Amino acid sequence: MTRDSKESVLRRWSRRKQESVQETPAAEQVQPSDTEAGIGAAAPIEAEAESRPTLTDADMPPIESLNENSDYSGFMSAGVSDELRNLALRKLFKAPVFNIRDGLDEYDEDYTYFEKLGDIVTSDMKHHIEMKQQREREALAGEAEEIAGDELEPVASVEDEVEDDLDSIEPIEDEDMPAEEAEIIAKAELDPVIRQESKND
Repeated sequence: MTRDSKESVLRRWSRRKQESVQETPAAEQVQPSDTEAGIGAAAPIEAEAESRPTLTDADMPPIESLNENSDYSGFMSAGVSDELRNLALRKLFKAPVFNIRDGLDEYDEDYTYFEKLGDIVTSDMKHHIEMKQQREREALAGEAEEIAGDELEPVASVEDEVEDDLDSIEPIEDEDMPAEEAEIIAKAELDPVIRQESKND
């Protein structure tokens, strides 16, 4: 490529660029910016708001007549009392359309209410029943041991008394009677059954 051909390419590029700038519509160059447009649009709105009269409680519709389709913007006026505004908002948010619970709200349920199980016996209930029965069996076994101990105690005391009496027996002084026979007679005299029979005789 020669030097002249290079210059011709640069000239053509420069010329086309200048032509594109000159062809830009004049309206786009004069068009105001977004900020200026916003300021200009806000001015009439503010003027219109200032020209409106301040609404009061007397200008508001009855609370009973309101529903989810009513216009509640009037209650936001500075002249409306807080009490009436709160009543209107309470009426609005009590509407059925705003009371649809989310299915994922599982933590806001009333866990103080429990459904009756009926005849269903859970494993935890079975465990408690078994533990209660075991405690009752242990208590009965303890009572039986105490009763058995009370019954055996008099027998032991009688045996102790008999042994004491045997120790205090003086041998019968009879030269003709063997010592073994004399001891048997002495024990028989201490036996309550033999005593009773001898009394009956």
